Amino acid sequence: MKRLFTTLFLACLILFGSSFKKHRGHVEHYKNEGYLMAVIDGRVFETREENKYTAELKNKSGDLFASANATPLTKVTTSVNFFGTDFKDDDNNVFTESLGFEYTFAENNSMGEPTGQRISLDYNNAKYYNVPGETALKVTKMEWSSDHRYFIMSADFECKMRKWGVPASTQPIVKVKGRVENINVTVPAWIVLKSPTQVAQGGQ
Repeated sequence: MKRLFTTLFLACLILFGSSFKKHRGHVEHYKNEGYLMAVIDGRVFETREENKYTAELKNKSGDLFASANATPLTKVTTSVNFFGTDFKDDDNNVFTESLGFEYTFAENNSMGEPTGQRISLDYNNAKYYNVPGETALKVTKMEWSSDHRYFIMSADFECKMRKWGVPASTQPIVKVKGRVENINVTVPAWIVLKSPTQVAQGGQ
């Protein structure tokens, strides 16, 4: 009986460990459907063959430093991240190229140019951020699933991006331009939507 109990206990530990590993890696969030075309200073950004991107709505809290007791403001953002080739630097550290988009999600008007546009880039072993006033992101398509647990979106984008560094004004700039088509954006269960509606495809 003691041996049976020990065997069952070890089996439960193995199952728990494998389950935790899968959750920690968020493998279920990686997606392959859809399309990205992006050109960075004349070079085409190549996504990896599998687990190409993640896309979901997220709750983002604003930073309120004025009052330590204040409740942070929370907004819902659309977050999409594409992953490219892996490289190794001189110290044998792995560097993964990536291109990410984030903008404020608006239930009543999700088409056109959203607010809160942020584009990030890990490229050529360096990190870049979009230059304010030099960024244009336009949502051209948004269609809800019947259960409102995801939507399909397309968008055009064009921006200048500056390499992270000090002083910022002397850091190199790259030009990024492209589009995403039919990207599957997940709506997690903890995101509460007031009145999601299906939106027809917009013009280019």
